[in-house]
Order: sequence, then structure tokens, then C-alpha cells
Amino acid sequence: MTTFGTRLRQARKSKRLTQNDVAEHLGIDFTTVSKYENDKSQPDNETLRELAGLYEVSIDWLLTGKLTEGVSNNRIWVNGQPEELTDDEALHLMETLEMYRLLKAKRQKESARRQSPVSGSGENPC
Repeated sequence: MTTFGTRLRQARKSKRLTQNDVAEHLGIDFTTVSKYENDKSQPDNETLRELAGLYEVSIDWLLTGKLTEGVSNNRIWVNGQPEELTDDEALHLMETLEMYRLLKAKRQKESARRQSPVSGSGENPC
């Protein structure tokens, strides 16, 4: 079973938010968000409610990892069929997807840089 901090990180990443985004929304320092996600600190009740609302998850799920509705939060569709994932599997997929997106963005920037015209021909005008 995953920890409170791991569930917080998973919920944040599923919303494509950075720790800075969350910190700004809550009016706290990003290092505090990091401490929550690394199980070094626990939010107070009000902050916990705000996190659950921001991430659109239940407080029960954040605290226990258990769903109150009996429906998994970790479901993907493969070839038109639902596939239930454990919290660890979902976190691994989210981290892999984040790395893929970062690599794709980097490659697009490099491709655009190669395709853009170079200013000047490199010849000396004198």
C-alpha cells in the first residue's frame, strides 16, 4: 500500500500540477508541499481539505488509500477495455508519462531549432 505522501504526489501529477502550482494555490512554500509528499510533514485539516478539493479526490483516499465509492481511481482503457491499476502501477505510469512528455517537448524544441533559419551566412561582409 502506498503512503500518504505518495498518494499526494500521484494526485498532483494526475492534475499536471507542479509543487509550485500547489504551493501558490494554498499560499504556502513549495518546500512544505515537498515535505508532505515525502512523508516528512502532515498538513493540517484545512490544508488537507483544500488538497483533496484541488486534486478532486476524497480525503479518505488521501489518508487511507481506500475508495469510499467502491470504484477504482486508477483505471485506464486498453483496446476498449478497462484495466484496473494498483496505486504503485498508476504512479509508475504517471512518472513514465511525465518523462515521455518532457522528452517529446525537448525533441520538438531541438527540431524547431534545427529547422529555423540561421541568421547570417557566416561569411565576412568586408
